[in-house]
Amino acid sequence: MMKKILFLFAGLAAIVASCTSNNTEKKAKDTTEMIALDTTFSPTNPAAENSTSCYTYTKNRDTASLSLTIKGEELTGNLKYHLFEKDANKGTIAGEVKGDTIIADYTFDSEGLRSVRQVVFLKKDGKLYEGYGESEEKDGRSVFKNRKALKFDSQLIFTPVECK
Repeated sequence: MMKKILFLFAGLAAIVASCTSNNTEKKAKDTTEMIALDTTFSPTNPAAENSTSCYTYTKNRDTASLSLTIKGEELTGNLKYHLFEKDANKGTIAGEVKGDTIIADYTFDSEGLRSVRQVVFLKKDGKLYEGYGESEEKDGRSVFKNRKALKFDSQLIFTPVECK
């Protein structure tokens, strides 16, 4: 009789263990499915928005205008200089935005010639400060020898204006 009771308890323990095991697996399965359904995808680096902005510079008889279209870190635009007693030049710029700095190539026509020179602008307080420094010819264009040595003081400060 004792053996029958032992087998009965062993059988009940096996049944209880089996039921508990199935419940644990079901709960784990349900939890996994729930997480998969509730998880939403969000990119770590959301796509940058496109923006267009315009700027002008005016001092005494000197003027300049700049329009920029920025897509992510890339930019394109138009740049015109009308400096007193110098030949006016106008052209396009194409480059990139790195933090608060714009680095671009300015392709322009002046005195009947097409030229390319590097331009660098520092954005500060909503304005663009054009950098200047020592430059050299490289691969058919004028580039700054050392961009870290550029000066961004009050030479040319572009103020934001409404684009036309």
